[in-house]
Amino acid sequence: MCFVVQALNLMAIFNPHIRHVAIDGALFQDEVEDREIMSVPSIYLNGKPFDQGRMTLEQILAKVDTGAVEREAKKLNEKAAFDTLVIGGGPAGAAAAIYSARKGINTGIAAERFGGQVADTMGIENFISVSHTEGPKLVSALEEHVKDYDVDVMNLQRATSLKAADTEDGLHEVTLASGATLKSKTLVLATGARWREMNVPGEQTYRNKGVAYCPHCDGPLFKGKHVAVIGGGNSGAEAAIDLAGIVGHVTLIEFMGEMRADAVLQKKLKSLPNVDIILNAETRHRYRVFLPPVTSPPCLTNRSSLPWAKVPRHRWAPLTT
Repeated sequence: MCFVVQALNLMAIFNPHIRHVAIDGALFQDEVEDREIMSVPSIYLNGKPFDQGRMTLEQILAKVDTGAVEREAKKLNEKAAFDTLVIGGGPAGAAAAIYSARKGINTGIAAERFGGQVADTMGIENFISVSHTEGPKLVSALEEHVKDYDVDVMNLQRATSLKAADTEDGLHEVTLASGATLKSKTLVLATGARWREMNVPGEQTYRNKGVAYCPHCDGPLFKGKHVAVIGGGNSGAEAAIDLAGIVGHVTLIEFMGEMRADAVLQKKLKSLPNVDIILNAETRHRYRVFLPPVTSPPCLTNRSSLPWAKVPRHRWAPLTT
């Protein structure tokens, strides 16, 4: 959230026609409730919702400037063909670009967001030789490392299609969402990961309105409430552990008969007094979840014995994947 506030502050400082007001939801709970804010940061432009979630200055400007996409697409179309073009700007994409550039190869990176999902990860404890770091810090280090070499980084560019070269010495073509086309002799696909969606009714309807994907960003909004986490892998277990220190109660729901998270995470999770784990449960629907009095939880299919089951009714808040 601090990145968004800093970006808006910079815009207000350098442009006298822009005025920025930041409201701390922890201090002004009435604002949160009146606007029904269930995801942070929530950005309003001239009193109307503009966007939600982590954004960089570059992303905000691109959205405000309605002609930016077309101008950038024109510039990209004019670029000469690359020797190596990396699709994706996460750790794998950054590493591929660095190795390529070190060999003197004309290299480019096209990424929807440099850093990828790592930028939204707070605690990283399985990066060899570094016992603990944070996602934004790691992404910043990756970006600085890439800048040490002659790599053309094209940020805010999402690849939509790929056309393979017709001949062995021909050029591959990558079409971007903006309509621009990039060409390269060699392609490295390092598209990485993104938040996994459940694809159930209600998920998109209540996205950022009770359905959340970042416990670090949105967890504090639901202090003292009951929340559900869908998924028993490492991401789900880490989210449940983090939320347990903020919210009143966490129910982790896993489709399989056992959790897939690392043993150390499972041990920590099961030691927490305000966490319940439900196995063999498939999430089928996502109902509207609002603040008090009593709201409906996700509807589940019990995969082991009973044909249908529902999580006990509590004062439910967000459903996190």
